Amino acid sequence: MENIEQLIHSATDVAETKIELMKLKAAGKISASLSSLVAVIMVMVFTVAGLLILSFGFAFLIGDKLHNISYGFFIVGGFYALVGLLVFYNRKKWVQDPLSNLFIDKIIK
Repeated sequence: MENIEQLIHSATDVAETKIELMKLKAAGKISASLSSLVAVIMVMVFTVAGLLILSFGFAFLIGDKLHNISYGFFIVGGFYALVGLLVFYNRKKWVQDPLSNLFIDKIIK
């Protein structure tokens, strides 16, 4: 009888240890995924800020060359509209699939 109680106690300890290990692995995967997400967001913020400054610079430069500042802004705006349409029509291949794969890789590792 004592051996059975000891066996049940040992099995309970093993089960609790496995549950704790699964919790720690899940926490590690979640923290790795979140840190990757924060890093991607930070890169995107700085990239957008840089593109914004460059866009203003090019718009003023083009407008200065055409002797009308508004023409420069229309040309730069048209360029971004074309790029936006191109990204929109290829969003699955260029944006959705790579981001999905990135998150899946982070969760699986």
